Amino acid sequence: MADLSLEDLDIAIAHWHVNAWGGAEYLVTQMADVLDVDTIYTLGTPSPDTPNPYGDVSFQDVLPSLSPWPLRRLQSRVGRVFEYALWEDVDWRAFGDPDVLITSGSTTRAVITPDDTLHLNYCHSPPRWFYDLYHDRKDSFVGQMARPLIRHLRTRDMAIDPRVDHYMANSPIIARRLQKYYERDSTVVYPPVDTEACHVGDDEGYYLHLGRLDEEKGVPEIIEAFRDLDQRLVLAGGEGDIDDAVRRQIEQADNIEYRGFVPESEKYDLLARCRALVFNGRNEDFGIVPIEANASGKAVLARDEGFPGLFVTDGDNGLLHDGSADGIQAAVNRFEREGIDADPRSYVETFSRDAFDTRIKSTIADEFDSFRELTNIENNG
Repeated sequence: MADLSLEDLDIAIAHWHVNAWGGAEYLVTQMADVLDVDTIYTLGTPSPDTPNPYGDVSFQDVLPSLSPWPLRRLQSRVGRVFEYALWEDVDWRAFGDPDVLITSGSTTRAVITPDDTLHLNYCHSPPRWFYDLYHDRKDSFVGQMARPLIRHLRTRDMAIDPRVDHYMANSPIIARRLQKYYERDSTVVYPPVDTEACHVGDDEGYYLHLGRLDEEKGVPEIIEAFRDLDQRLVLAGGEGDIDDAVRRQIEQADNIEYRGFVPESEKYDLLARCRALVFNGRNEDFGIVPIEANASGKAVLARDEGFPGLFVTDGDNGLLHDGSADGIQAAVNRFEREGIDADPRSYVETFSRDAFDTRIKSTIADEFDSFRELTNIENNG
């Protein structure tokens, strides 16, 4: 036991569900690759029509192990309301009784593991509509009607927290939220950014937004800003939840082009050839795209909050703005006048895949050693 290495451990990974390919799916795929895990357990099979763009890892649906299976399948389609209960009922002895189970996402934390299994959670964020964004939709009819359910789910979320032995947070922002809402310490393990896939290209004069067309991504403000700017804007990403009025503005603007969801190769090409990246996510927990932009030698015009607000040093690897249409316009105009003073590529080494590999493996090893030491103390007590 004393010489047990990470390679000797049976490690399993569980990810809540896959209804779109995004940052969380990228992270869990890269995690599986680094840890030599070939299967990720999830609720249901991935629902996007396109295959996983981030790797070849397979997903195994845990629902067939639950009974009554037809009812559980129906419950899974409701979403978060039943997800805590579904994960709670998975018997991990039927899936190899792992030494370490890493859960990705908030509802997967509900798992009840054997007492000799170390449960680590990679936290992308505590559920935002339960906590830091709770008041943001309070004036809508749906928001008002959903409040009793949200209060119940928040209580459920708090109740399962002790089942996590240790948290890994994707940024200092999430480490702060974990301390604030759960009073839990965590280890910051930055998601890996494939900086080697990024390359520097010619500046073709367009500003770029990469990501879903979501309200939370601040897309309406970006569109409003560029409608009054004499600059080109290219948008690439899933359709998102913006309303029809904003979609019409995109379609009608001569200087705005929407490419839809693009493959990884096209994404890196867009980053290489853009003038700068415009990022307007609200209090983003991490944000891979700004780092990819810097790795491509491009400045980031970032909203001054969340992790991008910490990552961008104003005037060096990008410029900061307040998230409003006027603020974005001011940042674009300032960038056109002044540019930036530093090489953006010098800011990305901390986020490389090698750094992620080292950090996550050392965290697992340290936490398992502590977990095993506790077991030995109890056995000798």
